[in-house]
Amino acid sequence: MLGRNPFLAGKARPVVVGHRGVPRLHQENTLAGFRRALALGVPAIELDVRLTADRQAVVFHDVDLKRMTGDSRDVSDVSWDELSRIPIRRDIPMGLDATGRALVVRYEKQERIPLFSEVLAELGDKVAINVELKLDFPRWWAVDIAEIAAQVIAEAKAEERVIVTSFDPRKLRAAQRRWPRLATGFCFDDTMLNFASFLLDRLPAVPARLGFHERHPHPNARRMLNRILDSNIVGRLLGTRVVGAEHTLVGADTVERMHRRGIAIGTHTLFPLGSPGKPIAPSAATAHEVERLVALGVDWIETDDPERLLPLVG
Repeated sequence: MLGRNPFLAGKARPVVVGHRGVPRLHQENTLAGFRRALALGVPAIELDVRLTADRQAVVFHDVDLKRMTGDSRDVSDVSWDELSRIPIRRDIPMGLDATGRALVVRYEKQERIPLFSEVLAELGDKVAINVELKLDFPRWWAVDIAEIAAQVIAEAKAEERVIVTSFDPRKLRAAQRRWPRLATGFCFDDTMLNFASFLLDRLPAVPARLGFHERHPHPNARRMLNRILDSNIVGRLLGTRVVGAEHTLVGADTVERMHRRGIAIGTHTLFPLGSPGKPIAPSAATAHEVERLVALGVDWIETDDPERLLPLVG
């Protein structure tokens, strides 16, 4: 059994988190991938949760089933009884690789979509789990997934081994209302302000606290995101205890500022297998970036290749 929540506890080294399991070896968000993470000695996993038509919480990333199964329907339009019989296929499109080319990964065998409750029942006392509640544009008004996921966590008595994160602040609020003891956190992506780049790019350069520099098509947008992250204004508004941030947004004093406020901060995603659309940051697949984040004292690092990250973190 795990003791105090590993995401929140003070630590000498970041917790290595298998992003959706071990997607280099098994299809994402499957029991096979989560079991492999455990076998490799990975201390934590990240997974995504959605609702079926009959309000069952399942572990699945995409809005629809097409990429993973070939079925064109949305997860929310299919009952659990039917979904449980739809196999996850062997050949999975993973978006763009680091060179910008389309990537398809081939796995050994088909897998199945698991219930959130069965993942917690099998693995909840063996690994720490970052549960992401998806930002769902087709059903942006619905927050019932947050309430149901919180109930599942409570019934599994897993709140001391789980954090709940999301890019959707309303879902975080709903999860907190349902189970106030949950540790919740808002997530930051480095493209979140790109929609306003036509305006931001015309303004004088926003002072940057980033202790490193990479070419970026919208520098003011990213620098402003860094300032918003460092201020923890979103966390203060939501009353959250953790924050998840893309590693490109974590500057030289970001972690220190978070820890000073008692906030745990983790980063995503290093050694990415693929990207759904935006280019992969050059630093994402480098040992130097791991060293930088470890030196800054981040609390966890998510990765598509935990087997590679574990020895680098130490």
